This record gives sequence, C-alpha cells and structure tokens, in this order.
Amino acid sequence: MRILINLLLLLSFSACRKEPGSSSSSNNGTVTGKVTDSKGNFLGGIKVTVEHTVWAASYVFATTDNSGYYKAGLPIEPAGSWTAKAQLEKSAYGQQYKFELVPDHTDAFTHDQATVRNFTWQLSGQRSNGGFYGAHVDIYQSGTDVDPSQVKLAFTPVENTLIDGTPAIAFERQVHDVAGTFMVTDVPIGKYTVKAAYPGKTLLLDNRHEEDTPAVSKTVVFGKYGYLGETEYNIEFWLSE
Repeated sequence: MRILINLLLLLSFSACRKEPGSSSSSNNGTVTGKVTDSKGNFLGGIKVTVEHTVWAASYVFATTDNSGYYKAGLPIEPAGSWTAKAQLEKSAYGQQYKFELVPDHTDAFTHDQATVRNFTWQLSGQRSNGGFYGAHVDIYQSGTDVDPSQVKLAFTPVENTLIDGTPAIAFERQVHDVAGTFMVTDVPIGKYTVKAAYPGKTLLLDNRHEEDTPAVSKTVVFGKYGYLGETEYNIEFWLSE
C-alpha cells in the first residue's frame, strides 16, 4: 500500500511540474515588448495596436513608457488569433509623418500564449507584406525621349542627419519600372537635393505639384502624392531636357 501511495504522489508531482523555461499560465493572454530606434535607444509614447485577424474593429491598445516598454492584455473573446503593430508620428520639413515600425516577428498569436513583440524604427528596408519602409521618387517624362530606366538619381543631403537623427549620406540610385511607374525606391526620409543623370544629356527636374522652373537640381521633401498607404511617402518629378 505504501508503495502505491508513493507512486501516486510521484505521478501527481510530475503532472504539475513545468518544463524549464515554460511560461506561467498567469502570463498567458498578454503581449509585451520594447520599442527602440535604429541605434537601440528606447522610444516612449509609442502606440502599439493589437488587432484581431478575423473580427473587424476588435483592437487592444498600449503605449510605451519612458523605457520603451509596453504591455497589453488580450480578451478571452473573441477567440482566434491576433497581430500587433506599432507606429511613430513625427513632424519634420513642414510635414507630418507616420512611420510603421519594424516587428521582430510577424506571425499571429492567441490568448493562450504569453507573446513578446519588439519593434524598431527603421527608415528603409523591405516590408514583410511587400513594398519598402523608405520613400520613393517617381519620374514622369515631359519633353524628352530618354529611356527612364537608364536614368540615375543622385541624392545629396541638405542636413547632416535624417529624420530619425542618424547620419545622412550622399548616394545614387538607378530608376526602375515599378508597376508602370518609373521610380527610385526605399529612400530613407531626410531632406535632399536630387539630380538626374543620363549619358550624353543634361536632364532637368520639375516638381509636378508646384509652379516652379525646371532645373538640374531640385530639393526633395517627401509627402503624399497619389494613392499611398498611411505610412508611405513620395515625391513626383517631370523629367525633361
């Protein structure tokens, strides 16, 4: 009998014991994480939105503290999976910008998990769902028959830093045809002067949305032109000789 009792106690203890590193059930139904910039500095006051993957208008919101930390509790209902995103708003160059921050994981999660999602403010790079975190410069022809895909745009920073405070550098990019529009993509938002180069020709740029004179060099201040997503920015130029 004593052997039987000891065996039952051993089985009971084994059933209650958790594997090393497993989460306590008291933490299930929470999403936590930290938000930083590209240099690793913590960002406070950032809004994190947790959204149900099926049910419309089912959200949970959280805001990061001064240490960049946030915590959001998930409701038991509706059942199913959730995703998280974080956005940062900033005024610069006479514009108001909203940035979608980069998550360390994009997979969905459920209420019975203790989930960690960290986010980083990143000015360029490929989005997981397509497109880029950077802005784009769109080129349209007016008075020239050059092949736009052979044009290069040279960007020279007007200021020493980009919108996030990181150093701004000069660079060149080839123009590409993207879904019928010729453009340079994934430009980190800052303030630049831009020139168009083509072998054997002097090309002029003209802002499509301003009454100005075509010139070899134009200042780039990114905004919203055309049908863009809420965190997507561009500028459009006519290209001529």
